[in-house]
Amino acid sequence: MLDHANIAVLDLTHAGIIIAEKFVGLGFNVTAIDAYRTVNRNVLKRLESDYGIKTSKDPVPVDEFDIIVSPVHLDPGYAMLSDARKKDIEIMTHHKAVGIILSMTGSLDDSTVIEVTGSKAKTSSASLLAEMLSRKMKVILHTSRGLELWEQGYSRVVHLGLSIAPGSVLLAVDRLDELGIAADCYIFEVSIGLTGFADVGIITTLEPDYMIAASTSTSSDSKVTVLSDGKPDEVFFLNARDRKALEKSKKNNRTFFTFSDSEGRDADLQVHFEDDMANTLVLKHRNGSFSSVLSPCYNSRSYVTAFAASGSVAMWMGVSEKDISSVIGSFEGLQGRMQEKELSGRKLIDNSNSGMDILSVERSFDYALSKRVAGCGRVILVLGEEAAQVCEGLPPEDVSEFVRRRGADIGQLVLVGERMRELDQDNVVFAPGLEVGLKMALEVSSQKDIILSCVKCFR
Repeated sequence: MLDHANIAVLDLTHAGIIIAEKFVGLGFNVTAIDAYRTVNRNVLKRLESDYGIKTSKDPVPVDEFDIIVSPVHLDPGYAMLSDARKKDIEIMTHHKAVGIILSMTGSLDDSTVIEVTGSKAKTSSASLLAEMLSRKMKVILHTSRGLELWEQGYSRVVHLGLSIAPGSVLLAVDRLDELGIAADCYIFEVSIGLTGFADVGIITTLEPDYMIAASTSTSSDSKVTVLSDGKPDEVFFLNARDRKALEKSKKNNRTFFTFSDSEGRDADLQVHFEDDMANTLVLKHRNGSFSSVLSPCYNSRSYVTAFAASGSVAMWMGVSEKDISSVIGSFEGLQGRMQEKELSGRKLIDNSNSGMDILSVERSFDYALSKRVAGCGRVILVLGEEAAQVCEGLPPEDVSEFVRRRGADIGQLVLVGERMRELDQDNVVFAPGLEVGLKMALEVSSQKDIILSCVKCFR
């Protein structure tokens, strides 16, 4: 698979450590570079003593390396990347490295592997698909919610704490091996791209696109790279509105199917609501259609992309229309993804998750306003971030602009996170984290009010 011996792995923060360790196990000479300077020196010493991996917090000369393994989001101006380009040394992404490691180890060769990426709806698409497929097979699901085992429509969490950086796929496989758990199908949620190892690759949507790598590239560019260099027989499921992905698939003679989350757009599976009430979902495919009556306990419109993506793959994999309809009909939303709850006698709309952005905040705010009974009561908005590094964070300038435009409609604003303290806003209180923010919202609200939780965080 690789003819070269000397590899440098850049960025140990985003699951790069496991990539370095695995390459050593496969017989390569590895140097690990803490490009973001966030790893404890004791961890670096362990890599040196236990694995024989040279480590450094600073860039090192590239002349001795055959391959530089780097995350897609690292600044291309980083010294080792810049030097590697000048000296024509191969630069490989973390995504591709993970795919190569999985191929060389053969640890998942006897199972069906599905990978899911996209700007939105990754977790919900993967979770719905896992439940659908579990009606006919044993499924392992790895998402930002945790590592789950699905059988016969029921799940149990087997491990928590892994990210969705590409290297975490390797961590998930190792943990399952330690637990003695195997499955017929593995579904992995992966951030900003796919590894090229899977049998099935899903790109939920390329919108909204955003800049990465010190604003020299876009997230969509990274997500569609697999359409050029993934394994030849991988089958892809693409959003019918993502022209960049469709054109690249055609150019590279890829096998792909399309799904649409809106009526009127041609696709192999088109999903739309029967009427404005959004209580019946229609799934129209090339040979007919079927429908599913939805639960009223969440904002089903925010899941339409997930319904389309998961339904299209499930149909292709032989899940019956009856089972797909049943899963969609019994679905009541995922925690932190437009789920409606009760909190001490108040209605809580929970939209706090790792993938939240300001567009999601605006949509959920409009939804909260529409849920007020006869226009009575206020919307108490808990808004911000628990950690700025969660999927690019929630930029304070975006929050400021949103509050400026919509401030008149906000009954009370609770801003969460240290970076939000920079904002000069009236009628606002500050909280260090989500739980404290919710307590503050309860204190200033009445039973007629709606509390809307929009905090970017891991859950």
